[in-house]
Amino acid sequence: MAFLFFGGKRRITKGFFVNSFGNNQTRGIYTFQIDVENGELLFKRHFSTPSDPLYAFNFGRFSCITYRNRTGSADDGGICEYAATAETLALVSRVSDKGKTYIHACTNGDLETADKLFAVDYYNGEVVTFAIHKKKLLKKTGTYKFSGKGVDEVKQAAPYPVYVDFLPDQNKLYVVCLGLDKICLFDVEDNGNLVYDNVNSLSLKPGSGPRKMIFNQAGNRAYIMNELNSTIEVYKYEKLKFELLQTIDTYPKDDDEDYDNVPTDIKMNFDEDHLYITNKGHDSLALFLINEDGTLAYTDFEDTSPDPVNMLIYTEEGNEWIVVACQKGGIIESYRYSRDKGGMVIETEYSCMVNEPVCMTPFINNF
Repeated sequence: MAFLFFGGKRRITKGFFVNSFGNNQTRGIYTFQIDVENGELLFKRHFSTPSDPLYAFNFGRFSCITYRNRTGSADDGGICEYAATAETLALVSRVSDKGKTYIHACTNGDLETADKLFAVDYYNGEVVTFAIHKKKLLKKTGTYKFSGKGVDEVKQAAPYPVYVDFLPDQNKLYVVCLGLDKICLFDVEDNGNLVYDNVNSLSLKPGSGPRKMIFNQAGNRAYIMNELNSTIEVYKYEKLKFELLQTIDTYPKDDDEDYDNVPTDIKMNFDEDHLYITNKGHDSLALFLINEDGTLAYTDFEDTSPDPVNMLIYTEEGNEWIVVACQKGGIIESYRYSRDKGGMVIETEYSCMVNEPVCMTPFINNF
């Protein structure tokens, strides 16, 4: 948390980075503050990058950013590790495998315990392991290449891994494969090799096209966001076993059947009493209440600018703010969750122009 002064008034703010594709002048990393009392977005700085910063996540006091290969060169793409202090980024290391593009990544622990980073290559159908030594990201140590395809001849013509993380109760890696309609589980060997666990991997309804899976803090409920049929699946989870509890649409299809929609992000609020989905096509921020058994009840949606792709949630001073990045709209926008009348999402008057924003990450000192 930071305290900023404008016109003699003290503001309570939290900061975040925004990855922007943009053009040669606008591409890079932007830093912003959000006023957690009124939701106002405050631009601070812009760092130019030689290529398109695609995905970012914090790893202790470091920030790891994957880059989209724009040029086809082996010097493009890859992952960069930065030492991050509030609004500054200092390059620590860069890893790459012939310039490949990794669209999502995670580590196997925190700053003190992690010794591996895992990343998914959507285009080549791979999940890879990179070694971490003395908190520094080093060379690639393992690769698992997927095979197969799904029922959609265009959108599932290849495995298309899109998301990677660890199960909450087991030392197993999971990879969400959009093209295979599957959550693939792996054992990770000490040397970085990945051993596929076909027995416990989760197969979904053909044509679902899963894009992301998240868990509640207790680790007993899993929420899968499906891209191709615009649904959320809620599972009871325990010791590698998934039990389907519910399937619910990501937007009100009865009213809006003609949208070519893609749900792009899913997040729970801190108290875990409601959940948000961004819909690209329907161009909306949808709100779901979470019932006691973990199932969802669709509640409300608010229109966004074109192509919302990512969001952050801030809860502070009794307020809950949602920041949404809209790639095609070229803007980041703030929304407020109101508990009045059973809960709803309300658009604020605050937004900032950013050319093709694709990902947002909190400042390190705001955890």
